[in-house]
Amino acid sequence: MSRKRGQKAYTDVLEFLNPKIPSEIEDDILGAFATYSIESDMTSADLRSYFEDLQMPRELTKMVNDRDLCIEGTNIVSFEKLLKTTFHLLVFMNNAEIVDTQWSMLVQACGRDAQFPHVALRSHVLSIKDLQKVANSISMDNGRLIEMMSCATNGTRVYVTWLDFAFLLGKLGHLVF
Repeated sequence: MSRKRGQKAYTDVLEFLNPKIPSEIEDDILGAFATYSIESDMTSADLRSYFEDLQMPRELTKMVNDRDLCIEGTNIVSFEKLLKTTFHLLVFMNNAEIVDTQWSMLVQACGRDAQFPHVALRSHVLSIKDLQKVANSISMDNGRLIEMMSCATNGTRVYVTWLDFAFLLGKLGHLVF
């Protein structure tokens, strides 16, 4: 059965969550990883330098939670997690205009842009109250908002960052990769 234009399927979600990373990109990531793991395991302390080696903007990489890239209970970086996260960051960089446009609409709709005019767009953090303002303005069920926030943050926080929102757009199939 063919999908209508604009319709998304669960396969879109799976393709984003478990991407087939092009070999050239995987080779670059592996090369940068090897720099920090040849003599000993790469640790979370190496992550900033790793991202700098790949010339990834600090504005994005600062939003990555180092613990999310480590083997549980350690500060040792998991290559699988690092590979997938680095690729997702590249996707977000390539789709920054889309993410920024939609994020900006949310920030404006909840009034954070006026409330905090000196905060950079990607530095805004939206709380559940901010999202409730947006939901109320479009007559959306607040329960759907909780689901959106839970999906964006894997149920770990009660606020959403630009990076969480970008990840959510990727899950929804709105980003090109």
